[in-house]
Amino acid sequence: MRILLINANRFKHPWPVIPFGLMCVASVLERAGHAIRVLDLCFSRNCLRDLRTAIAEHQPELVGVSIRNIDNSAGYNTLFLLEQTRNEVIIPLKQLFPGPIVIGGPAVGISGAEILEFMDLPYAIRGDGELAMAELANLLAQGRDPLGLPGLVIRRGGQLLQDSPPSRVPDLNGLPTPNPGRYIDLKPYRAFNSPLQVQTKRGCALDCTYCTYNEIEGRRYRLRDPELVAREIHDLTAATGIEHVEFTDSTFNVPLKHCKEVLRALVRLGNMNLKMRTMGLNPGFVDEELVDLMQKAGFMEVDLGAEAGSEAMLRSLGKNFNKEDVLRAGRLLQEKNIPVTWYLLVGAPGETRETLRETFDTVNKAASKWDLINVGVGVRVYRGAPMARDMLAENPHCTADNFLRPVHCKPGALSLEQVKLLTKQEALKHPNYFMYDEDENTPELVLRMGVALLKLFAPNQPLFRLHILLRTIQKCLGIGLVKRKLFAWRYRARLQ
Repeated sequence: MRILLINANRFKHPWPVIPFGLMCVASVLERAGHAIRVLDLCFSRNCLRDLRTAIAEHQPELVGVSIRNIDNSAGYNTLFLLEQTRNEVIIPLKQLFPGPIVIGGPAVGISGAEILEFMDLPYAIRGDGELAMAELANLLAQGRDPLGLPGLVIRRGGQLLQDSPPSRVPDLNGLPTPNPGRYIDLKPYRAFNSPLQVQTKRGCALDCTYCTYNEIEGRRYRLRDPELVAREIHDLTAATGIEHVEFTDSTFNVPLKHCKEVLRALVRLGNMNLKMRTMGLNPGFVDEELVDLMQKAGFMEVDLGAEAGSEAMLRSLGKNFNKEDVLRAGRLLQEKNIPVTWYLLVGAPGETRETLRETFDTVNKAASKWDLINVGVGVRVYRGAPMARDMLAENPHCTADNFLRPVHCKPGALSLEQVKLLTKQEALKHPNYFMYDEDENTPELVLRMGVALLKLFAPNQPLFRLHILLRTIQKCLGIGLVKRKLFAWRYRARLQ
């Protein structure tokens, strides 16, 4: 069967993401004997033209579209991205291709039925897409009805016929390792220093109140063989020439034993001159041995999911660690000189001026002045998250479309606007603060220039340190003081 796979993601912050999940699906489909072409629209200047060309040249019998983001995940000033995807990709695609279209990807794993209706399409795959997409293609190629296929959402005649739980690959070690360079042009991603993505596992057994990972991937950890992970990294970097690697597990260091086994496998493989980073480092599972292994393996930076520095707010967010864990993690990472992006999520239920102050004091103490403190204001609530279930129980009318369009929780004692103003006031005091809802809107040209400057003058430094440097220069020139004074004068009444 001739299949066209489309990367519909055009969101480029903090950098353009190589569509590795789509490459995984492509490699499994090829192994099953299908003829695959991948169309990457991330950098497209004319989606209609590129869609027309790909369809004319490949003559697909089935089209799969990967949708990465519902929105930018901001809890304040949320940017809803699905309308752009529908207008620029799905509507032109339906005009050009009369055959079956199936959507998948992280966004669909959360809200498959809702997005299917929003896009007016027949099929969606929730969860792991590799085996489910291959089975769907086989059934359609045989002219059989895919009704009943696990992981599949089906809509016909405007009616939802099937909304299966997310599909999950039982043995991740059996999946082939794709080479993204075989399917797409990696040159534009190199200009932004976009990393290769690697998973050491899927699934999450934690109970964060705002998170949907264990809804999509399951509560049971499906662990990959550590030696296989290390070899995959070696093969991918050799094949692509990209030395920047990012681990994209929901939580990299849980389970801790498996994480350390992966790091030891990387160390045994020898020096590959890699620049590694990870999202989702849990402060409660950071110890000296872990940090030492990360340094030996070549980690140049980490994302630490502290989310709060207040005991009350850590409990509100369902975290399995405490403030002392946050402080200890910061100290250990500083001792090994591993740069950290601290992630904070302020404005969750129960937030007060006191808890906000405690969070800022904790992270200011724990973080280096050259660590980035990335603050998200407000919690964007998604379908399937425990917080969503609580909101529906309290008010069944809190959402008109099952949380597809942005819904935010209410802090309680403070309004979301007050949380925003108090956070902005704190951010203006510190050059290393980054307000996610406003600072992420850096123009693409500036991002590329920043990457080029770092490659030239400081190749081992993370991009975020350029942001801190520019803010520090503003502080030294007195610009920061002027900004603080103007802000305090403008919002003096609401900051009381």
